[in-house]
Amino acid sequence: MESGRVALLAAVWAVLTAVWAGSAAAALPAAGLERACAEQAARYEQTYGIPARLLDAISKVESGRWDDDRRVTVAWPWTVTARGNGKYFPSKAAAIAEVRRLKAAGVTNIDVGCMQVNLQYHPDAFASLDEAFDPASNVAYAARFLKGLYGATNHWPTAASYYHSQTPSLAAEYRQRLMKVWADEGHDGDEDSNTRVASLGPAPRASPWPPRPALSPPGEATRAEWGTQIAAAHEEARRIADAYRQAHLAEYQLRRAQMIARRRAAGLPPSGY
Repeated sequence: MESGRVALLAAVWAVLTAVWAGSAAAALPAAGLERACAEQAARYEQTYGIPARLLDAISKVESGRWDDDRRVTVAWPWTVTARGNGKYFPSKAAAIAEVRRLKAAGVTNIDVGCMQVNLQYHPDAFASLDEAFDPASNVAYAARFLKGLYGATNHWPTAASYYHSQTPSLAAEYRQRLMKVWADEGHDGDEDSNTRVASLGPAPRASPWPPRPALSPPGEATRAEWGTQIAAAHEEARRIADAYRQAHLAEYQLRRAQMIARRRAAGLPPSGY
């Protein structure tokens, strides 16, 4: 009887051990997700000479969510934003399914991943949705694009504001939010600052193409001031559009150089034609 009881307890223990092991294994893919975006941000800040913690600050403003366990705001790799509504998903598969659902419904203006890269305005950024939601690929593309914007502006805060939107008013608002987060980056344990970031949710996006500028009513400004405001708004919109074009061109040139290098390594001519 005693030996039977021992055998039974051993069997139960084996089952429980297997269950616990399975639960631990199932948790492994999620383990470290709270650092996935931040680790890649740090990596590509070094790779592309981006100021420390700037890319990380952008990721927090773009896809930040509150982590109850660590009591900090973290960028979430499986964030999807469309129609002004940002959602956090528990897995890459769920995030990909949401993007496919949106596309099936005719939605094309969709931001994805750590850095909320827009699939409509960056159609060649990723080879697949799986790649788009890979933290390394998502952050790497964002880092290259930010670097391209810096090359066009020679000013990191301006480049970061343009990263978010080509609409001057949205870029200016975003810059204010981002600078506060970047200033707080050295205080990851500061619950107040992290809660403030988390309360923002994924950064709202509008079409990057600038609308007609919002100006003061004629009764509140002279005709000359009105004209100055119009000229300034159009000039800012032109600068942003030029920066976007230059950043896209830099990305295209990099991809072409990589393609030529791969073909040469394979013993093929540089061009496929």
